[in-house]
Amino acid sequence: MNPNFPGMVWVPSGQFEKGSNVYPEESPIYSATVSGFWIDETEVTNDEFAKFVWETGYQTEAETGLISNIQLNQLKLNVPGAVVFQKPKEDLKSNSSFDWWNYVPGANWRHPDGPDSSIEGKGSFPVVAVSYMDALNFARWKGHSLPTEVEWELAAANGSQDNANTWQGEFPYLDEGKDGFVGISPVGCFAKNKFGLYDMIGNVWEYTADPWTEDKTLDKRKYHTIKGGSYLCSPNYCKRYRAQAKQPQEDQLASNHIGFRTIKRTHFNTIKKLKEKL
Repeated sequence: MNPNFPGMVWVPSGQFEKGSNVYPEESPIYSATVSGFWIDETEVTNDEFAKFVWETGYQTEAETGLISNIQLNQLKLNVPGAVVFQKPKEDLKSNSSFDWWNYVPGANWRHPDGPDSSIEGKGSFPVVAVSYMDALNFARWKGHSLPTEVEWELAAANGSQDNANTWQGEFPYLDEGKDGFVGISPVGCFAKNKFGLYDMIGNVWEYTADPWTEDKTLDKRKYHTIKGGSYLCSPNYCKRYRAQAKQPQEDQLASNHIGFRTIKRTHFNTIKKLKEKL
């Protein structure tokens, strides 16, 4: 870390093999080169997001209800809220995600599991139930950016599912909590990766700056790429607790298993100074 960028870690310029063949959307595998950047050591926490809200008066999209143009399973989402994971009954035995994902009015970053839930005492937990625009506005307030997919994947290199908050047991019925947590964990509870970053794999998915272009049926103006998997990823259902994993997420649809972290690029300033000398 550097005193000029507290809470951030330097990821040096490098070349790596991006992508995998585990899921179709992760293909092709190709060599990518990335310029160095600073990145948050952990996911942005509730305390950090609360400071942003306090200083700016910002209201998230899940609080303001600006999601009337989105439909989920033919349900119009015109009441403020967010999507919340809720365990289905064990005798249901269904493979439909609509059996464990529910749109809950009143769910937002302050009440991520519904209006009766609270983040009191959870300041060190990653902020969730925020939209892509919420994450982007926080990053801009900090003078930072959201990472591109390639930057994020480089930073997550050498991330291990053995040192991450994921689901143990039969998803979605039983999380045995063998890693010490059932549900989201506070940031920084598992081992760092080789760059000194926590929770790049598991815990909560993280937004990137890249629109989703893998599925041509989805409007890339309304979807962005999320990376890294979450505490809901399990061997029997979703093997996306890997650096290469990615999924699309509706820009305005907040969920209680998606958060983010920010980056600070300094090479642009270096290029600017070089040009000024010419």
